[in-house]
Amino acid sequence: MDSKPTILFIAIIPRDYSPYQASAYGMERTFDLLPHKYAILALVSWLRAHGCEGHYVWINEANDEEGMGIIDKAVELIRPNAFGLSLVTEEMVSHYKLIENLKKHYPEIPVIVGGPHVTHMPEHTLENFPLIDFVAIGEGEETLHEWLLKTHAGQGKWEMSDVDGLAFKDQLGRIVLTKPREQIPNINFLPDPAYDLVHDPEAPKDNRAAFPLVCSYGCYFNCTFCSVEHGNYRSISPEKLADRIEWAKKEYGVDYFAIRDSFWPPTREWLNRFCDEIEKRKVKIQFHFQTRANTLTKENLLRLKKIGVKAIAIGVEAGDPDILKSIKKSITVNMARRGIKALNDVGVFSIAFFIFGNKGENRKTIQASIDLSRELNPSIAFYHVLYPLPGAEAFDSVPENEKEWWMGKSPLPSICDLPVNDLEKLATEAFIKFPLRWNYLGQQVLGGKLSLEFRKITTRIFFVHLRKYILGNLERVGIFRAIFRGMKPKR
Repeated sequence: MDSKPTILFIAIIPRDYSPYQASAYGMERTFDLLPHKYAILALVSWLRAHGCEGHYVWINEANDEEGMGIIDKAVELIRPNAFGLSLVTEEMVSHYKLIENLKKHYPEIPVIVGGPHVTHMPEHTLENFPLIDFVAIGEGEETLHEWLLKTHAGQGKWEMSDVDGLAFKDQLGRIVLTKPREQIPNINFLPDPAYDLVHDPEAPKDNRAAFPLVCSYGCYFNCTFCSVEHGNYRSISPEKLADRIEWAKKEYGVDYFAIRDSFWPPTREWLNRFCDEIEKRKVKIQFHFQTRANTLTKENLLRLKKIGVKAIAIGVEAGDPDILKSIKKSITVNMARRGIKALNDVGVFSIAFFIFGNKGENRKTIQASIDLSRELNPSIAFYHVLYPLPGAEAFDSVPENEKEWWMGKSPLPSICDLPVNDLEKLATEAFIKFPLRWNYLGQQVLGGKLSLEFRKITTRIFFVHLRKYILGNLERVGIFRAIFRGMKPKR
């Protein structure tokens, strides 16, 4: 048995996971973990730096026999003191099925969960998911370390009340919330994430791999649809990011990086220092990231393209100025115009995100979003229906009898004038029709400044969507509908 306090992290990651259906358009890259699972790498690195150990396995289904076999082998090998899971709202039900299975096999091993959902709903989590033993609230590095030391020493729940940032039920079934955990003031001092959990240096090089990077904690902004922590934004230095990139290239042979921050870079001055470091070190990289419409100038983009940026996403979210204000996006329609235009002018693959269904939306405001997306003419546009998540301001607008929609107790709720079914139809139709325009063909396929590599992608986007559009129209005709239904495999 390992003498160090040890935790085994577990996650369910579907076999077919592919962000934004990227593989359908020739944009396929392999992602070793969902974006929020990156937190596990950070937690394990902190534990290792403080005399503990952490391991990580993922499976494909909650009650899958193959998956439990993987877990059984891991438990036999490392003899963990605890199981840990990092969760978002949409995963609570599926991962709780996994916890139920874990408790059947290993009733003596405590389960601790963290993540944005349980941070916002610790009492609800303990009341409605009783097999969860502990909830880590907020940033979990120090909380998990202190808790794991006590667990390894055999201390029970009644001895955990001095661990800040923790929630649990005592012997009488009462929920205990300990003192809030203070946030880490300077994340530059955090150790590098435990990338060895997801990257094998002995494995053959995968030219499609996108190496994950996260540069910040917290957020400057207060968008109403978002459940991430608002305020107390902290980022690592540009020099530390350059160090991490150099190390990853040397250790794992990766060339492509996915910067997973909700927005990047932190400031233009920070970006200039980062570009200086990459150029000074003569590091050849490719990468993509998400930013805000008012963050980067054309000069910034030219420099980013020079050091290897391949794609940039911008969350536009809405085309109606009043909706943009109401969701506290802190951008204007004109900022979105300038942001996407600069990307198209420079020749960087541009991605625009829109959300349908924010509070106050109706057909007119949603049409304004569709119209704006076509006017902006990015390389691809995605339209999502609002998921009012616990912790987001939008969640406060959900009727009380529908607040547990994510538990399957009611359908996905709408907080605007349109039902969810209508929102989904509008989003699907807008997505399919988006590239089927002469303006798109002229700028993103036949003309414009995209490289040949990305022009091939936009060409594929056009033809994939054209095929969907034609088949969708044919299926509305009775004889073709019958043929298509006959061609679908029986379940």
